[in-house]
Amino acid sequence: MGILFRRIKDSMRFMNPYKDFSMDEISLEIRFDPLTQQTVRLMDMPYNLPARPDLDNLVKRSREIFCPFCPEAIEKSTPLYPEGLVPGGRILKGEACLVPNLMPLDRYTGVCVLSKAHYIAIKDFTPEILRDSFIASWSFIRAVAGYDPDANYFNINWNYMPPAGSSLVHPHIQMNCGTIPTYQHRLQIQSSIRYFTENGRVFWADYISAEKECKERFIADIGSTSWVLGFAPLGALPDLWCIFPGRSSILEMNEEDLDHFVRGLANAIRYFDMEGLYSFNIAIFSGRESDHFRVNARVSPRLLLREIGNSDYTSLQALHREPFCLRSPESVREKVLEAFKG
Repeated sequence: MGILFRRIKDSMRFMNPYKDFSMDEISLEIRFDPLTQQTVRLMDMPYNLPARPDLDNLVKRSREIFCPFCPEAIEKSTPLYPEGLVPGGRILKGEACLVPNLMPLDRYTGVCVLSKAHYIAIKDFTPEILRDSFIASWSFIRAVAGYDPDANYFNINWNYMPPAGSSLVHPHIQMNCGTIPTYQHRLQIQSSIRYFTENGRVFWADYISAEKECKERFIADIGSTSWVLGFAPLGALPDLWCIFPGRSSILEMNEEDLDHFVRGLANAIRYFDMEGLYSFNIAIFSGRESDHFRVNARVSPRLLLREIGNSDYTSLQALHREPFCLRSPESVREKVLEAFKG
């Protein structure tokens, strides 16, 4: 069947108190993810983002709490890997420092501190700041893959600032390696196999071609990466999907691939800053080499929806596993393109 951008349009009718209780209508869409067929509720609403809060006060309070990632504490407060897995117990690359993550989310975990700086504002992220931490994370995954042949699934994740779930302001990324993929990763794998079986082609190449042809959400090719706004966003605001069309596994990648990725990522973060956002999640999905799968990353902004401080993660996502989005990806494309022009 090939790539389908499937959507069902509907609407809600009501007597509007702001229009003298006259009959009014709000449109909505239910979109189906082109790969997994996961449904998303999309409402292109006149939503105004709340003002960015006083981050100086937040950072000040975070400094008053013990931070294990600051230079004066990191060597005494973070664990070491066994010598057989990581010689020396830690991976160091520039200012980046990668150590075991004490939260046991998988057989092998890591947390990579990006910098000695306790706080890096969203406007200050550059490819140079990002590069070393992603190279260190890639090196750790390669070490795990060589150490344990049963570790077949790898992910790299970033929760930047508290709205994204980070418990520390000091910027850090996390990686997990093990024998069982996460739910979303498993959906991607199963759906990639199904598409390959039904069409005799790789979904990821077909998808990028389809997005380029329709010219509604495609953003840019940067070296070995392709960037597109997600047709079916996974968050309350449109997100970006980075795909490595020529890389079936992170184990096949090299430092040049990571250079391409962090250039695009810095542009995505620049867009979030242009919107007044200050928090985001990132997840990179990979297994070992495969005919049907390609390395990909989802970059999603996070926010507190209103001044009251309510989360953008509700019962719909938590219990129904059904994302909702308040803006269409098509409506923000021009601004994203502006950010990617640098």
